Amino acid sequence: MALKIVGCHDVKVGDILECPDCGLQLEVKSECKECGTETSCGCAEDCDFSCCGTLLVKK
Repeated sequence: MALKIVGCHDVKVGDILECPDCGLQLEVKSECKECGTETSCGCAEDCDFSCCGTLLVKK
């Protein structure tokens, strides 16, 4: 079952993100260093991961 990605605080090293439209897959090699806590992102700008105009999902 796929989980919608909210931001960089939702992904950890080794996670695979996939585009539900074209099937592109990306593997997380390094975690965000600005995240803060698991419940609130400390990044200066909003962060999400998208492809083909759609949010990527975590496999």
